Amino acid sequence: MKKIIHLSILTLLISSCNNRDGDIRQREERLAKKEQEFANKEAEYKTLLALRDSLMASKVSHNDSASRTQSWPDSIAGQWSSRLVCRSSSCSNYVIGDQRNEQWQFVADSTGLYVKTSTKNMTTQLFKGSLQDNRLRLVGVGDSVGNKRAAIQVNIDLVGTKLMRGTQTIHTKGDCQATFSVELIPNEK
Repeated sequence: MKKIIHLSILTLLISSCNNRDGDIRQREERLAKKEQEFANKEAEYKTLLALRDSLMASKVSHNDSASRTQSWPDSIAGQWSSRLVCRSSSCSNYVIGDQRNEQWQFVADSTGLYVKTSTKNMTTQLFKGSLQDNRLRLVGVGDSVGNKRAAIQVNIDLVGTKLMRGTQTIHTKGDCQATFSVELIPNEK
């Protein structure tokens, strides 16, 4: 009987050890699975951090380039009325003394500084502009439909906050040239 009890206890211990080994293996497998899940989440977290850093660097770079975008000074930006008078001409379609009145709009965008001119009959000329030492230099880009029938250059000096003066020179394909005096006054805002 003692032998049977010892044998029963021994069987119980052996089976309990086998169960423990099985439990330990299952725990180890669950732990390995959780460690793998954690490693995956950590990798995803690092990827998201890198993406965030990249986006923030891009935003800073974009803000830097946006802050470098040129713009007309407040004293120039906006609408101006112009009076142009022909001072010299070797062209048949421009006569000395001819006068024109136009509206000039000083605008800027991400590509640079521009001036749009228009008359009562809505013809529009676009000029690419630059400002240096109180002197505006404008070069004609084309008219409202993109035609560039003549090379037009404008040089204007800033006389004050309410007056600009200069010259506009037109060179046409027929080898003629006309020069206009230009006077600009700001429109009331």
